[in-house]
Amino acid sequence: MKRGIILGAALGSGLLSFAGLASAQEGAAHAAATTGDGHASGLMVQGRMQAQGGLLSVGGGPSFLLGYQGPSYAVGLGLGLTRIGFSAGNDGSGSVTLFQIMPTALIDVWHSADGRARANLIGGIGYGRASLSVTNTGQNCNFDALGNEVCTPSNDEETVSAGFLPVMIGFGGDYFLSRNFALGAEVGLQGAFTTGIKETSNSASRSVEGSGNLQLAYGALRATFVLGD
Repeated sequence: MKRGIILGAALGSGLLSFAGLASAQEGAAHAAATTGDGHASGLMVQGRMQAQGGLLSVGGGPSFLLGYQGPSYAVGLGLGLTRIGFSAGNDGSGSVTLFQIMPTALIDVWHSADGRARANLIGGIGYGRASLSVTNTGQNCNFDALGNEVCTPSNDEETVSAGFLPVMIGFGGDYFLSRNFALGAEVGLQGAFTTGIKETSNSASRSVEGSGNLQLAYGALRATFVLGD
């Protein structure tokens, strides 16, 4: 009789211990799910493909973002460089160059229970420079002492460059297909405020007084790679 009582007590104690362990494991799993740790933290490289109208569409805003991805935020340095050349046949040629550098921050405002889907605000301000270079090809013709027309080729080079402050604010979201890779999109407004205009013609340069600003809506697709655990 005593042996049965002892065996029953041992069995009951074992069942209670097993139930407690299962409950603890379930609670740990639930806590891990609610922490939103659905992606890695570490070095971040983000590629961006942006579309909009006007001058800024030549470069499409920053093309790459290099920085750090944290648990609920990301900071980085946006870089964009575009050069487009064109030709007018025998009349000359030209090129347009646009460079931007923009410190950028993303802050999560929502995430799913598993942390893989996230919505965030994005903002940045930086510095950029745009230039337009045109080379006009022609001929200079004169008459010599014998009355013969003598023509020599000539090239007139003109360059107009302007510095500007690009500003960007938007709203977007990402979905982490794995802990180290996400696809996302964003929409927002981007503006540019000129800081100075310089004109150069045949090695002679002068500063042009003028200021202006440009605000445009934009949309962007982005792919994010995170190197970390």
